Amino acid sequence: MKKFFYVLMAAAALVAVSCEKGDDNNADNGGEENTPLEQPTHRIKVLTAGDVYTYSYNEDGTVAAVAASWDGQDYANYVFNYSGNNLTVVENLEGKTAFTAVLDANKHAVEMEYFLKDEPISLEFEYDKNGFLVSVKENGSLISLQSIVDGNVEYWTRVGDYGETNENLDASGWRKKMHTYYAEKNIAGIHTEWNEDSQVKRWVYEANLLGRASVNVCKTAHWWGVNDSETQTVLPNYAAKIAYYPLDLGTDGCIEQELKLYDKVEVYEATPDTMSEDAVATFVCEPIAK
Repeated sequence: MKKFFYVLMAAAALVAVSCEKGDDNNADNGGEENTPLEQPTHRIKVLTAGDVYTYSYNEDGTVAAVAASWDGQDYANYVFNYSGNNLTVVENLEGKTAFTAVLDANKHAVEMEYFLKDEPISLEFEYDKNGFLVSVKENGSLISLQSIVDGNVEYWTRVGDYGETNENLDASGWRKKMHTYYAEKNIAGIHTEWNEDSQVKRWVYEANLLGRASVNVCKTAHWWGVNDSETQTVLPNYAAKIAYYPLDLGTDGCIEQELKLYDKVEVYEATPDTMSEDAVATFVCEPIAK
């Protein structure tokens, strides 16, 4: 029996920018005590988001390979080759290198050469002490920042046209995506709040290479900072539309389906039938062996 329900939220709740507080805190993330955050107890076995990605793992918990398919046909098999703190991911069907990375002690990428549409880009990632992504650089320039509060990604930013990284309302192009969360724990470490401006595809996030996911299940995502094309400035408002994720947990407590319902705050009439294919993701998860 699925735990699946839609919540009809009032406008005030929809524009809330703070995350529901998790059970665990730490000093760096606004808590008074240095209490370790809960770790995921499950991991993704299959991610379906248009394409189907099937994950296999090594004995130490790192990803061994990710097979990708579309409409029942395999089109890629990404094999992860580790050598010390270096990682090379090769797409075996075509014999191409998909990306290379330098890993930290948590097996998160701190440097990556990533091929986007066959063009290599150099990426750098910085993490906090709990393994959450806090900044991204592309070819040496800062392209995104993340704020972590109580073990959840409060927001990530889109850098302005001239490299602005803060709330400079004269900086066209700058804005941030705010998140709110359910009380339920994200026990499989699924990246609903993944940082799209990092240039890295989501299946790579779900391979646990770009830091850990929020400890709670994501509820809403809402852009703050509306770009005014006439004045080339940023208006200090929320966007007209908000993404809402109904809670859909299986009997094991893992997210089974992620629906990104995207509509006006005041109306909120979006339904799964009206959604595009890339706004639906499903997951098959498995326990992490202890």
